[in-house]
Amino acid sequence: MKKILKSFKSITKTQTIKDSIIVMVGMGFSTIFSALSIFLIARILGPADFGLYTTALIIVIILIDSFDLAIGGSIVNFASQKTSESKGFIKYGFNLKLYLGLILGVLFALISRPLAGLLHPQLKLPLLISASFIPVIFLVRFPRSLLQAQKKFLPDSLIEVAISLIRLLLIGCFYWFFKLTVINSLLAYLFGAVFTFIFAIKLIPWDFLKAKITHKIKTHFFSFQKWLTVAFILAAIHSRIDTAILMRLAGPTVTGIYQAGFRFFMPAIQFAATISLVFAPRFASFPDNQTAKKYLHKAAGLSLGLGGLVLLIIPIAQWLIQLIFGSDYSQAVLPTQILSLGFAAFVAGAPFSSHLIYFSKRIKAFFAINLLQLIMVIVLNLILVPLYGAVGAALSLSLALIIVNSLMAGLALSYKKP
Repeated sequence: MKKILKSFKSITKTQTIKDSIIVMVGMGFSTIFSALSIFLIARILGPADFGLYTTALIIVIILIDSFDLAIGGSIVNFASQKTSESKGFIKYGFNLKLYLGLILGVLFALISRPLAGLLHPQLKLPLLISASFIPVIFLVRFPRSLLQAQKKFLPDSLIEVAISLIRLLLIGCFYWFFKLTVINSLLAYLFGAVFTFIFAIKLIPWDFLKAKITHKIKTHFFSFQKWLTVAFILAAIHSRIDTAILMRLAGPTVTGIYQAGFRFFMPAIQFAATISLVFAPRFASFPDNQTAKKYLHKAAGLSLGLGGLVLLIIPIAQWLIQLIFGSDYSQAVLPTQILSLGFAAFVAGAPFSSHLIYFSKRIKAFFAINLLQLIMVIVLNLILVPLYGAVGAALSLSLALIIVNSLMAGLALSYKKP
C-alpha cells in the first residue's frame, strides 16, 4: 500500500498528471453531456426502443473501431517520434481514414438489410442510417489522433466536449419540437459528429498534406498497423458482441435493460481510453527498459486507485437506476453491480495495454489477448444469457475483463526490451 501511495505521489509531480487533469476535466464535461443524452433517450424511448437504438449504434461502432483505432494508434505512434518522415506518416494515415471510411460506409449500407433480418426486423432503417456514421467518425477522430501525438490534450479535450454537447442539444431540440424516436436519436449522433468535425479542422495544421508518402512510410505504417488492426477488430467485437447476442437470444427489452446498466460505465471506458492515449506517446518515446518500467509503476499506481473508484457504484446502483432510468429498468440493478467488478479491472489495466503496444511493440501478444477475450465473451454469453438474461451478459463480460487485464499486467511487468 505504501508503494502505491508513493507512486501516486511521485506521478502527481510530473507532466503526466497535468495532462491527465486536462483530460479528466474535459472527459468530465463530455461524460456529463453524454450521460444526459443517453439517459434522456433511455427514459423517453423505454427499454425496447432503447435496445434497438443501442444495438444499431453499437454494431456500427464495432466496424468503426475495428479499423479506425488501429489507424489512429499508428498515427500517434509515428507522429510522436518527430522524425523527418512524421508528416508523411500523418498524411498516409489521413488518406487511409478518408478512403477506407467511405468504402466501409457504402458496404455497411448494402448489408444493413440482411443484417437486420438476422438480428431483428425493426433494425432495418436504424442500421441503414448508422452506415453514414462510418466516414464521419473516421474523419472526426483524425484531428484527435494528431493532437494526442503532439501532447496537445486541451484542444483534444475540447473536441470531445463539443461532440457530446452538440449531440445533447440536438436531442433536446428533437424532443422539444418533434418527438424523440430511435431514428432521430441516431440522427442527433450523426449531426453531432459532423458539426464537431467542422470545428476540429481548425485546431490542427494541415501542412502535412504537402508531405511525400514513400514506399518506406507505407511499409513501416502497415507493419505496425497490421497486427494492431487485427487486435482492434477483435477488441471492437468482444467489447460489444454481448449486445448483439442479447438482441438475438433475448429480444429488445432485455437488451435495453442490460444497456441501461452498461451505460453507467461509459465514463470508465472513455477515461481508460483517454488516459491510455496520455500514456501512449510517452511509452512510444522511451529509450530503455529502466525508464519505461519506472513510468509503468507510477502509472499503474494511479490507474489502480482510479479503478477502485468504479466499485463505488455497487452500493448506490439501485438508487441510481431508479433515479435516472425509472422503475421500468429495475432489473438492471444486479447487472450494474456485476459489471462494476469488470470495469474496475479495465480501468486499472489502462497503462499495461499502452506499454504492450507502444513500448514493447508486442502487437501479436495484444492480438492474442483480444482473441482470448473474444472467445471467452462469446462462449460465456451463449451459455449464460439463455439462463440468466442480462445478468448472464454482465457475468460474461466481467469475468473476461478481469482475466485479460490481469494477463496484460503480467506481460507488461515482466517484459525486458532486448
